[in-house]
Amino acid sequence: AGFYQGDIKAHPIRTRNGMVNKIYHWPNQTVQYLIDKNEFADSHHREILRAISIIEAKSCVVFKPATETEFHKALVITSKGKGCNSVYLGYRNKKHVVNLETYPLGEGCFRIGSIIHELLHVLGFEHQHVAQNRDNYVSIQWENINPQYKINFVNHDNSTGWHDFDEGYDYESVMHYVPKAFSKNGEPTIVPLKDGAANMGQRLYMSEKDIRKLNKMY
Repeated sequence: AGFYQGDIKAHPIRTRNGMVNKIYHWPNQTVQYLIDKNEFADSHHREILRAISIIEAKSCVVFKPATETEFHKALVITSKGKGCNSVYLGYRNKKHVVNLETYPLGEGCFRIGSIIHELLHVLGFEHQHVAQNRDNYVSIQWENINPQYKINFVNHDNSTGWHDFDEGYDYESVMHYVPKAFSKNGEPTIVPLKDGAANMGQRLYMSEKDIRKLNKMY
């Protein structure tokens, strides 16, 4: 409840996939962060660090533990709420919170790709399925969507605030929804219109396009 597109608290400007305006990019490609150690077992803490290290290894972005003087504008990773969600998209010069509800490793919010997904929201990535050109690549099955979640599938035309960085639509993106996301009847809500969608909605890795977009953004 209260989350736009299921896992973003604040309604963003919209959307191809990545934020263009550099005021929403973390300064010096550096994210100051704090993991709430009271909320996570050591194994889960290590899994968050593993997700961070994957992003660092694939990009020019650096995650740095926040100092006390940086807490007011740092990323805080906690498990106080339900679900996996991010307060904002991109940098906002104020405290940014990501919630990762505790699941067994490899499940729910603790699939490695789910952690990466939320961290990419923090870095300024929107969901792939709401890109302006999505209707060329997927068909949204509105009749199968749980009515209270239909807002999660609305795409508004705003080609100035967002960009695909000339990478195009990406079925394999870790930012793409699964075919039956928010289904009310077990039927698909997102049907791909082209080939190459076998891994649509995967939460195991950053796709090659995810990696290139992130590096072009930063």
